[in-house]
Amino acid sequence: MSVREIFGKKLRQARTERNLSQMQISKILGYKNPGYVSDAELGRFVPQHDKLKKWAKALGMTQAEMNSLLADAKLEDFGLTDPGFTIMFKEVPNMTAEEKESIIRAYKRVTKAREKKS
Repeated sequence: MSVREIFGKKLRQARTERNLSQMQISKILGYKNPGYVSDAELGRFVPQHDKLKKWAKALGMTQAEMNSLLADAKLEDFGLTDPGFTIMFKEVPNMTAEEKESIIRAYKRVTKAREKKS
């Protein structure tokens, strides 16, 4: 499953937990029909940063919480399920999204290098 698909499922779960329809989210995002929301939830794409800000607000989430959902999806895509590692991304104060992305990229490079040695 790709990052897009994992993140889409997380968006859908967050929306349904709040008893919001795709149409309600669509209207908040400025769309007349739910196609955009449906496509994002199906993992066809990850919404752009400006849309994620609006999406977070519509769901009653902070931008940090939305970024955390995306980071979780990326970690899950890489097969990182170690709770200690994932907690670091949520608990380390002042770690920017760029720093988190950098750590994820570094982890991916190390993993690929190890696979080549095997």
